[in-house]
Amino acid sequence: MESVPQKLLGPRPQDYILGAVLVLASVAWLAAPTSAGGGELRARLVHDGRTVGELPLDAPATRSFNFEAGEIAVEVKPGRGIHISETHCPNKICMHEGWIDRPGETIACLPNRFLVEIEGGEREYDAVVN
Repeated sequence: MESVPQKLLGPRPQDYILGAVLVLASVAWLAAPTSAGGGELRARLVHDGRTVGELPLDAPATRSFNFEAGEIAVEVKPGRGIHISETHCPNKICMHEGWIDRPGETIACLPNRFLVEIEGGEREYDAVVN
């Protein structure tokens, strides 16, 4: 068996350059801003898959809608969030969900096919794994 010359076993100048490039690329990737989240919190109001309104969570507001299953009203209070304040659906489960104020939280009213989703800001978690 032939032995490998010691010169080929040690690090070469190209290895240091490659290492420096990899470190710089990693630092740049970690420091780059992401487009996920950020901005002011707002509630997106969706009926039948179509957005019917958006409300910022930093200003008081109320909004009412008339759908097939009846009227539904949402209320925003700064510092508290948004909730469904009135509905004419049978069980009123959506009203009992209470206030929501964090990105990713939702309230659904199934009889009205109505959804309230919080968007913007930064989520507290990226995913949930069982």
